[in-house]
Amino acid sequence: MGFPVGRIERVYLTHLHSDHLDSLGEVMLQAWVGGSRKQPLPIAGPEGVREVVAGFNAAYRIDSTYRTAHHGVAIADPAGFGGVAEVIPAPTGPGNTAVVLNEGDLRITVIAVDHKPVSPAFGFRIDYKDRSVVISGDTTYSADLVAASQGVDVMLHEALKTDMVAEMRDAAAAKGVANISKVMGDILDYHASPEDAARAAKDAGAKALVLYHIVPPLPSNLLYAAFLGDAPGIFSGPIKVAEDGLLISLPAGRTAINQSMIR
Repeated sequence: MGFPVGRIERVYLTHLHSDHLDSLGEVMLQAWVGGSRKQPLPIAGPEGVREVVAGFNAAYRIDSTYRTAHHGVAIADPAGFGGVAEVIPAPTGPGNTAVVLNEGDLRITVIAVDHKPVSPAFGFRIDYKDRSVVISGDTTYSADLVAASQGVDVMLHEALKTDMVAEMRDAAAAKGVANISKVMGDILDYHASPEDAARAAKDAGAKALVLYHIVPPLPSNLLYAAFLGDAPGIFSGPIKVAEDGLLISLPAGRTAINQSMIR
């Protein structure tokens, strides 16, 4: 998609579930070679991030020697290989939030969210000049997330369609696939429904809602209306079901929320 991976300065992880970090090795590698980095890429996340980063560093170490041998030190300097972990302490202050970056016009706030038994789990609010975005991470409806999202331009909120997943659970049970049925049943209690996400956006006064981390994956946009359910009746602003390649742009000094697709 042409994303400028070599320009990444730091990675932030919401939590340590595999589907939220399983491309981290490639991100580290491409940021290193694509940016000719001279020092490892900072990777910030909840407690446990040191172990995760150490594992990726170990898994990619042999590959890194090939890159240096092939491309040379100017492109693949061994000093810049891999990542260096930065632990974000779980915020415990008012609203369970803490500012983790405050540089010039950019401020990033971490928000503790509810994804038990995964703990800690984070959402993030990003403010740049007069524009703002909130990324929920994986969570149920979270009052703390709502409080930290007041007036946000775009809320990106995860969404799981409970009745669709329940049908998958029951179908797996009927086929005798007990382990998959158990997983499908278990995940119902630590994700937000589209209606939950819509309520969060409404309560936060968000200007737009983008649903991401779609469960189950939708093979056609013809299913979007069924997936959204009652969400449009709860949140009156624009709601978008995200697809791979969706690019959202918030020009500073304006109110526009621009959307396009990268193919």
